[in-house]
Amino acid sequence: MALQIYNVLHREKEPFVPLHEGRVNMYVCGPTVYDHAHVGHAKTYVAFDVVVRYLRYSGYDVLYVQNLTDVGHILDSGEDRILKKARQTQSLPMQIAETYARSYFADMDALGVVRPDISPRASGHIPEQIEMIETLLAKGHAYISDDGNVYFDVRSWPEYGKLSNRRVEEQEAGSRESVREDKRNPEDFALWKLAEPEHILRWDSPWGVGYPGWHIECSAMSRKYLGDTFDIHGGGVDNIFPHNECEVAQSEAANEATFARYWMLVGSLTVPDEFGVPVKMSKSLGNFYTIKDALKLHRPEVLRLFILSGHYRNPIVFSEEALDAARKGWDRIYG
Repeated sequence: MALQIYNVLHREKEPFVPLHEGRVNMYVCGPTVYDHAHVGHAKTYVAFDVVVRYLRYSGYDVLYVQNLTDVGHILDSGEDRILKKARQTQSLPMQIAETYARSYFADMDALGVVRPDISPRASGHIPEQIEMIETLLAKGHAYISDDGNVYFDVRSWPEYGKLSNRRVEEQEAGSRESVREDKRNPEDFALWKLAEPEHILRWDSPWGVGYPGWHIECSAMSRKYLGDTFDIHGGGVDNIFPHNECEVAQSEAANEATFARYWMLVGSLTVPDEFGVPVKMSKSLGNFYTIKDALKLHRPEVLRLFILSGHYRNPIVFSEEALDAARKGWDRIYG
């Protein structure tokens, strides 16, 4: 029977037919390297580790690209995550990025996750991001604000919202970046932002010294390594809006081609709150467990079995009871 994939883009299972026979080009959104990876990251990347292994087992030649975000991931406050961590620890931004990139790969190695074929960094692909922004400006899908920032004009792309199934009128302004008065529309998102004098991460551009927005990196790097159109785009379901939605809009507007043909998004890892209600594990909520801490108490095989005990699209609850059940299951298998 042919491989079937639930395609989030169309909300249904579809037979998997690669763009090029025998070859699969796959891009998965990687972590923002400003802290140690938590077990929620493990859920995402163990799931795609199985996907890649299965595709290769099935005879496909897989090119697996997973980015590292080391600049441009903006908090609701308007701060860059890397810069915020650097200020907190009195370190250089690239020192933070290098430290936690190494930590992330060490965690993945410990979990038996096969490394991606290419792990491009946002800071290493500024020219490609600038080139794509220039294309969007030339085609009328972006504009330079009075303050000198460059934004994608969401109203210029009627299909915006097709991945997340959200209408522009229903969307809250701002999302991951603070609402700025220099936007034409509250929903518009930043492609390039001018750097304040004290901003350490800064590059020359046609619009002045600044740094890229969060979403443009994945569009630029996926095009560089996989082409205008590729087979599978993966990531966590929590990034479907705004990040993945913005990727689709700016990529298809710039390239005039389909972006990713199949979208596979992993369900969140949750932890019980004080009332026993499952809530998403995240660093911003402070309810996360690092992979390193989990590995001090459990074998890597137990963590993998726990993660793979449910369907990749479904959320799972992280608890000592669930991990104990996974440990007993692993003991039975090993025995």
